[in-house]
Amino acid sequence: MKKIIKLLFILLLLSCQNDNKKVDNQQIELSKGLNTPVYMNRDTTQIVLSDYILYPEKIDSFGSTQHYTLLWKKGKDTLKILTNQGFKPVENLRIYAQSQFIDVPLFRSTKKEVIFRYSGKAAQKVQFKSQITGWQSVDMQQDSLEWYYKANLAPGNYQYLFVVDGKEILDPGNSKKVSNGMGGFNSLYQIAMNLDKTPFLQTDTDQKKAFDVVASKDFDKVLVYAQNKLLNDKNVQIKGRKIHIKIPQNLQGESYIRLYTFNKFGRSNDVLVPVIDGKVVKNANQLPRTDFHKQIMYFLMVDRFKNGTTSNDQPIKSDSVLPKVNFKGGDIQGVVQAVDQGYFKDLGVNTLWLSPILQNPDKAYGYWKKPPTKFSGYHGYWPVSNIKIDTRFGNAKSLKELTQKAHRQNTNIILDYVANHVHKDHPLYKQHPNWFTSLYLPDGTMNTEKWDSHRLTTWFDTFLPTIDFSKHEVVEKMTDSAMFWLKNFDIDGFRHDATKHIQLDYWRTLTRKIKTQINRPVYQIGETYGSPQLIRSYINSGMLNGQFNFNLYDATVAVFAKKDEPMSRLSDALQEALYFYGQHNLMGNISGNQDRVRFISYASGDVKFDEDGKQAGWDRKIMVSDTTAYHKLEELQAFNMMIPGVPCIYYGDEYGMPGANDPDNRRMMQFDGLNKHEKNLKQQVKKLIALRKNSLALLYGSTQVLEKNNVLIIKRRYFQDSITTVFNKNNKPVKYQGRIIKPFDYKIISRPSRFINPTRSQIE
Repeated sequence: MKKIIKLLFILLLLSCQNDNKKVDNQQIELSKGLNTPVYMNRDTTQIVLSDYILYPEKIDSFGSTQHYTLLWKKGKDTLKILTNQGFKPVENLRIYAQSQFIDVPLFRSTKKEVIFRYSGKAAQKVQFKSQITGWQSVDMQQDSLEWYYKANLAPGNYQYLFVVDGKEILDPGNSKKVSNGMGGFNSLYQIAMNLDKTPFLQTDTDQKKAFDVVASKDFDKVLVYAQNKLLNDKNVQIKGRKIHIKIPQNLQGESYIRLYTFNKFGRSNDVLVPVIDGKVVKNANQLPRTDFHKQIMYFLMVDRFKNGTTSNDQPIKSDSVLPKVNFKGGDIQGVVQAVDQGYFKDLGVNTLWLSPILQNPDKAYGYWKKPPTKFSGYHGYWPVSNIKIDTRFGNAKSLKELTQKAHRQNTNIILDYVANHVHKDHPLYKQHPNWFTSLYLPDGTMNTEKWDSHRLTTWFDTFLPTIDFSKHEVVEKMTDSAMFWLKNFDIDGFRHDATKHIQLDYWRTLTRKIKTQINRPVYQIGETYGSPQLIRSYINSGMLNGQFNFNLYDATVAVFAKKDEPMSRLSDALQEALYFYGQHNLMGNISGNQDRVRFISYASGDVKFDEDGKQAGWDRKIMVSDTTAYHKLEELQAFNMMIPGVPCIYYGDEYGMPGANDPDNRRMMQFDGLNKHEKNLKQQVKKLIALRKNSLALLYGSTQVLEKNNVLIIKRRYFQDSITTVFNKNNKPVKYQGRIIKPFDYKIISRPSRFINPTRSQIE
């Protein structure tokens, strides 16, 4: 009997060992989503491996090449890449883990040293102030002949000023300048992108399990990725400038094929082809609701949208708060009613971004002098809880009802989440004061609204303590609070407030938790005002999907609202955006937002660019005195729908709600009683949305941009489908490919096409 028991024990032990062996050999998921390219520095680049692989502790080794040297210690989450001579415009990094691998594209640095010089009259002190410095004044160096400032810059557009003995001046040695949007000008320094010298790629023909891409110029090499794996020569065949790609048949569900090429002048544009179950997507209806590129976003301020039930109306009862900045009664139930009534479905948008619904204080704070008033927290950006819904907006039941009903209409729900700060009445500030930055700087001055000089510690106001995310224990706790909303509600993503004021550790920790704990796509878009370099530093596969492109928006507003602003400014800004963020980026392209003067009020001249936009809304009633502004807003909406990224409509911009800056740009939504101009604009916006939503050329197509004599051409192409949009900012008609475009108008040309590069000679 003892022998039998012993034998059974040995068999059980062997069985357990076999099971363990099966677990050890079992393949693990190495990554989620597409691994974004690494933008290399000129010499040494340090990357965080968990941005690209879910379990960096399981990494065994890396692929090697003579073009770079790797420095890494096993088990560490950081890798140093040293570029060697011969580093190509696009290289590949292969990461091995448990007999598997993933690949990451590496983009060679395009930065070069630029020296800004001032050699004017004698001065005691000269400073440099620019997008490069976050508009902070930085001391320039001096030699015997001149003052100078050195910077390493990538191709793009850089606005700057000199500050000579405390006075801001344009660069006397540079004739190029651009409007600063406030009635003045900044000097403009441009570094060419050499787009006319590098290959341009377009999809050409597709078969059931393969497709072709053609290049405008000869190229040295092509890198083709199926999701996060580089395809070998069996799947990629090159004949002249044509690239034939056989789709791997192990691709399941929605996935992507990506391409990059390069020549001696630099890398090409990127090509991104969606694939479902191994076949090229040929119809936009095939794309799931959660496809990020398919999003057309609508941003609504909950309190100012629709009052669904009066039972939760709780305005602050105080004479110190004027009605304009008190709660108006809008709530989540009002948004539910709009869904039920088909408002969003009729308009065509498929992603709703809700302003913050976190519990805000019951008292008034802040102060405005003229007229004297305090403010309520109707906007939602002063949280006293990170996991409770404001009772004035609804409850868990109403939010769940909204997500369920929206999803039935193939509409996503994105929450505006405030992580940077809390209101001083938040229990966290009372229980853990050491988790917050100091209101005062070492020199005794108050650390408020120092957006760039102290961007990671500054307070937005004296009653809004900033969380200290330099402490990882704080990061862990606060990312758990954000995860609460994903775990308890079927939401589809976040709009993150004040992104640049929060350390990168927070974004990496949150995104890692999302990838490992949430089994659905989650879109994350940030809010950062700053240079393209700063904005892009928060965007990669381990942090955010995109950010709002305010630099492009500034150019858009100036060009479409001002008669004399040249179209070249918009062309330059768009080219820069495509260069920095890629031709298939997920940046947000807005019609407006809660912090800006309504575009239509600039376009109509009812708000001047050089006046205080906030005060204007208090001093007078802002209307639309020039009805041509409705067409200008239509042009802006058309531009956003035609370019890569995620178009975002600020509530009311579909019909042309006027308004100065905050709080005048936050009026109650108007559903009925629209005038003929508003009705016409809304109808045109619906048509533009329908075109965008149903066109693969606009969702995944390549993008060519051309500007000549105040005419802007944007051409999008996806295989045989092509959409070309021509904007004419001249006081006379122009002709393009036989089509007449009226003065200050645009035309969309949609048709099947072959490979054609638009040229300046085609504009008449």
